[in-house]
Amino acid sequence: MTPSIRRRWPWFLLVGSLALNMLAGGFVVAHSFRPPPPPGPEHMLERLVDEVSEELSPGDAAILRKALDDARPLFVRIRVGREEFAPRLRTELMAEPFDPKRLTALFENIHANDAALRSEFEARVADTLSRLSPEGRLRLAESRLP
Repeated sequence: MTPSIRRRWPWFLLVGSLALNMLAGGFVVAHSFRPPPPPGPEHMLERLVDEVSEELSPGDAAILRKALDDARPLFVRIRVGREEFAPRLRTELMAEPFDPKRLTALFENIHANDAALRSEFEARVADTLSRLSPEGRLRLAESRLP
């Protein structure tokens, strides 16, 4: 290599390193200022209701908001069921002697509880949608559904 090329390499490395550090810093700053996503599906549903309510008649929007408020205890039960699962699973895994039948029963209980909660949620959705006006259901169908 010629002496002039040898002297340029540290310069290119310095500029490249600086560019990568600035890029990484930009990602860190952008990530730190981004608002955290709301926890749980109830917040996603609340945001969806707020967005579609702008397109609905006041009566239909009130029906959706009331249904969301009435479903809040259901969301609490869903969250509590998920939070209780990990400690119960950990207890079963640490039990001496280990009983696979109890672990299987735990899984079956969790699946049955999830299915019951999902069925209740779906029934609430069907009931709420049946109370909307035909125009409200049409606007809801045309909106940005998940």
